[in-house]
Amino acid sequence: MINPKLVAVIKREYLQQVRTKAFWIATFLIPTMGLGFVFLQVLLSKQIVAEGKVKVVDLSGRMYERLQSEYDKAKGKDSQTSSRRRTDKLTLTQVPATAEALPGVRTELNKEVRQGKLKAYIVLDRDILTNGKAEWRAESVRADLVTRERLEELLSRAVMKERLKDLGVEPEIYEKARLNVTLDPHQAQEVETEEGGKNVGFNLAVSGIFFFLIYLSIFIYGAFIMRGVLEEKNNRIVEVIISSIRPAQLMLGKIIGIGLVGLTQYAVWATISVLITLPGVVAMMGVTEGMPSIPPLTVAAFVLFFILGYFLYSSLYAALAAPFNTEQEAQQFVMIPGMMLVFTSITWFIAFDSPNGKLATTLSMFPFTAPLLMFMRISVQPPPVWQIALSVGLLCLSIWGVAWVAGRIYRVGILMYGKKPTLPEIIRWARSSD
Repeated sequence: MINPKLVAVIKREYLQQVRTKAFWIATFLIPTMGLGFVFLQVLLSKQIVAEGKVKVVDLSGRMYERLQSEYDKAKGKDSQTSSRRRTDKLTLTQVPATAEALPGVRTELNKEVRQGKLKAYIVLDRDILTNGKAEWRAESVRADLVTRERLEELLSRAVMKERLKDLGVEPEIYEKARLNVTLDPHQAQEVETEEGGKNVGFNLAVSGIFFFLIYLSIFIYGAFIMRGVLEEKNNRIVEVIISSIRPAQLMLGKIIGIGLVGLTQYAVWATISVLITLPGVVAMMGVTEGMPSIPPLTVAAFVLFFILGYFLYSSLYAALAAPFNTEQEAQQFVMIPGMMLVFTSITWFIAFDSPNGKLATTLSMFPFTAPLLMFMRISVQPPPVWQIALSVGLLCLSIWGVAWVAGRIYRVGILMYGKKPTLPEIIRWARSSD
């Protein structure tokens, strides 16, 4: 039978959060801002094109005309198709020069760039057809990446055609023979599905979003628990509370209550997502094709590993906050679970790129990295069932062990005031009996 006092603590912690305006503002504002950022990114991406005045110093004497021809062809194709975001607006101008006169020409061109008359200039090496050397000179080497990459693409194509011409192959033959091949991803399985690899990119994007949602949720709600413990301790409210409930139950109630707040937030977001993907809403948005669906296994893994990861880390946050009087004092120890989370967040690409590799498998079994890494493995390429079961089992054992140690630290630290405890003292509290 569930302890009614524990239920009362859970209810208090839960309602204290969900009854605030800040909770509901954040709940609806976060997805709104997320969609707004995506829309803004798409809108801005249409405005990013290669543009500006660029001068070309062609020491080879052969490449400027070919480069200008390639740009004119590409610009003509862009204006005829809707696949490209916007037609480039480059102005290419040749600057006649020899290798001996290059220093003086470079000085004048550098002056034009600094004065803003010129975006950049290119110096094509005399032996560019054999060594592929060319210089890009601009006011900043970090700016104008789109323009530089566009010119690199055009210049590479121009050089390729000149080299083929030297080998006796006409450029027109190259254009007719050139064909871009795209690998269409499909899963190796007995029965081929109609979807194939159609939604692979969407599913991987969802996996990445869910991964960082788990990471941020553990971080944010763990901080909520830490601040709640410190607030009750500083206000001396906890002395009244533990007169009627055991400290371990109080800690567990706080963890469960705030965890339910997180699940409530996710439930609201899931409801919004379902409503957005309803056929009527999709039709109003002007989407003619079916909306991609999120695999049920990914959703189930997300909920499971959010809960397991949250309980593991929140126990640490509660235990490490209890012995201290201020948030500043607690930071030195609270950084420990924080750094483990940060380390896990920067290793996501291991499970993303090679989900069944040795390192990804090992990290998905280690309890403090498993909530994030095992989720990513499941969402990218589900591992064997025994590995998932082993990871969940180790996580549950770790949660029990951490909660047991955290409860022993919490029961002593929550009533300690004044002197800041040292690490040996905290360890002694964990080892002491009731």
